[in-house]
Amino acid sequence: MSNDTSGKQPAMSATLEILSVCTHNRTRSVLIGALLEAHLRAAGATSHIQSAGTAADGQQPIEHAIRLLAACGIDVDDHISRPIAASNVNVADLILTAEQQHVVAIAGQWPDAFARTFTLPELVERARSVGPRGDRSLAEWLRAIGVGRPTALDYLDASDIPEVADPTGKSRAVWESRSARSMRSPENWRRCWHESGRDHQAGQCCG
Repeated sequence: MSNDTSGKQPAMSATLEILSVCTHNRTRSVLIGALLEAHLRAAGATSHIQSAGTAADGQQPIEHAIRLLAACGIDVDDHISRPIAASNVNVADLILTAEQQHVVAIAGQWPDAFARTFTLPELVERARSVGPRGDRSLAEWLRAIGVGRPTALDYLDASDIPEVADPTGKSRAVWESRSARSMRSPENWRRCWHESGRDHQAGQCCG
C-alpha cells in the first residue's frame, strides 16, 4: 500500500459526513448514498452524503437505479458520476463501499482512512455484534466495530468480507435481487447507528 497519509482522520462535526463508493458511481453508490441520506433524515440526523467511484467518468446513473429511487420519491436525475478524490476522503467521517476492492483501493492511497472505511454489509454485520452506537462517538463506535478486523494484506486476502454485488448488465431478475440488497443495507445501518433504535422509514418501498 502507498505511504501517502493525506487521508487523515477528519475532526468530527455536528454534521455526519459520509462518502459512498462503488466502481463507476452510477448504481450501487448512488442507491446507497441516496437511501442512507433519506433514512438518516427520517431519523432526525444531520448528514451530508457524497458518492464517488474508483473508475467514474462523468456519466448519469443507470436507468434502473433512477427508476428505483424515483419509486421511493428520490430524484437523482442530475447526478453525474465522479472519481474518488482526496477532497472526498479527507472530510468523510465514514466511508461506505460496495466491494472489498474499493476498501483496498482507498486504503492503498489514503492509509489513515482504513479504520473508517468498510463495505456497507461489512459494517452492518460488525455493528450488529457490538450493538447500536448509543452514547458513543462515531470514532469510539468504529473502534469497537474494528476490533479483530483484518488489516493490510490480511484484509486484501480475506475471503469473508461481505459485499454488494454489481447488478449492472445482468438479467432483470439478478438486477432486482442485487439492487434489493443495496436498498436494504442503508436502513439496516441506520438502525445500528441511530441511538434510539426506533424504526423510521423513508417510504414503504425502502424498508
